[in-house]
Amino acid sequence: MILFRIVSLFILLFTIPLEASSLLEDYWESIQKTKEKFELDDFSPKRFQFGFSNNTPTVIHKEALNHEVFWFCQNYIQKYHTNFPYPRLKEDIRSHLTDLYGDVSQNFLSGKTSFTCFTGWKNGSSLLKIHFFLNEDEFFPFRYDHYNQNGQLYLTEEDETKNGKKDSFTYYSSSGCPKEITKDKNDFGGIDEWWYFQNCKLIRIEYDSNENGFKERICYYENNKESYCEGVGEKEEREAILFESQEKWKEALKSYRKSLVEYKKEVPNGTLRTCSLLKKIANIEYNEKEFTSFTKTLDEFFSYRVCESESLDVLLYKSYYYLYVLNDYQSAKESYKKTAEIYRKVNGEISPEISLNLAYAYLMAKEPKSCLASMEKLNYRRLMPYPRFFLFYYRGSCELSLGLFEDAYVNLKRAQILGGEKVFLPIVYYKLARVSFATKRDSEGKLWTEQALYLDLDLFQKMETDPIFANFLDSPSGKSYKRKYYLNKVQKQ
Repeated sequence: MILFRIVSLFILLFTIPLEASSLLEDYWESIQKTKEKFELDDFSPKRFQFGFSNNTPTVIHKEALNHEVFWFCQNYIQKYHTNFPYPRLKEDIRSHLTDLYGDVSQNFLSGKTSFTCFTGWKNGSSLLKIHFFLNEDEFFPFRYDHYNQNGQLYLTEEDETKNGKKDSFTYYSSSGCPKEITKDKNDFGGIDEWWYFQNCKLIRIEYDSNENGFKERICYYENNKESYCEGVGEKEEREAILFESQEKWKEALKSYRKSLVEYKKEVPNGTLRTCSLLKKIANIEYNEKEFTSFTKTLDEFFSYRVCESESLDVLLYKSYYYLYVLNDYQSAKESYKKTAEIYRKVNGEISPEISLNLAYAYLMAKEPKSCLASMEKLNYRRLMPYPRFFLFYYRGSCELSLGLFEDAYVNLKRAQILGGEKVFLPIVYYKLARVSFATKRDSEGKLWTEQALYLDLDLFQKMETDPIFANFLDSPSGKSYKRKYYLNKVQKQ
């Protein structure tokens, strides 16, 4: 009997579903795919599985993922950077884990989608730091920091556009300050920008965007701020900036367009300067509500591949325009998906604002599953009260659409407690009423319904066609609100 109880307890303990963080699981899988991509031998610790079937959950703790990243880095350096040492002794490994790598998992949970690998350190040897970012579901190297035998940073190679090619090279002086940066911004394969520094401060940038040997633009800087530029189209742009300072938007727009025409005569292929001028034109067109011209400017902007690295601001305009001006939810969701992707590439983390707008686009496009998926990686504890309200409200709304009433009740109640803006409270109360009636909380549902109608009587029209409110509408309170609603409607006519 005792043996039976021990065996039963053993089976119970090792077959209970153990909940693993879906975020940590996603990052673990991304590490595995990255290993496959770079064909790395896998000697890292394996995931632990409990139970007696293949359907049991995987337990992933932060410490396990931290070690997995560390062993990935060890193998990557060993295979692709053989001239650099890597830590092998127990003390060196422990030192790297605590002093250099830190809590990588916590960074992931906080929304940062990048990590750094470190080579070993020995007397007389140089050091290399390799930075990886998450692109879709795999990690890619994008920045390499080189240190000499004395521990001084002397070169940074970077893939700024994150397209798999190094396109930016920063050279440092013995003091650690940058002394020169060369860049291939147009992705033609040659250097087309030269950045010069003096006493750690940027003093000049020279541009040869069409790589014809003629530097069509030179900009001078004071205290790291652009002072003035010389070159094609600069006179017209200075006029546009002056008109902007005087709030003469029509004149500014005209001068920016002239500047763009002059510049394209010299450099017909799209360059970052082309992108910059188009951004300024689009900004004024949007603010002045010239939406037809605004749309054409956006089309030209996105026709240039080089503009992708500069497209974040424009994508935000475009996405907002689709979502809140045109109410074109299908186009808005595609635009916000692209915006989220670019933001993550540029900043190495997730933008709560973009994710929440994407969730709203999915909600309005009646795609509640995608709506929930778009918010999976948002940690509400790291959000301020205002965005936290929308996180809970959108979650609850999407869960309500899927019939997940208990989950919807929890998240909508959280949104109600946070409050948000007063304009949103009636619809929150209305949805709380729906989930309350759906989960047999009838007295609570009646309370939420009355509060919603008290703040916005027009919600009665939605309730009148919703079967879930049938019992309330037959009650004395429901009949009273019905009379008020139709009386108010007549008075408005």
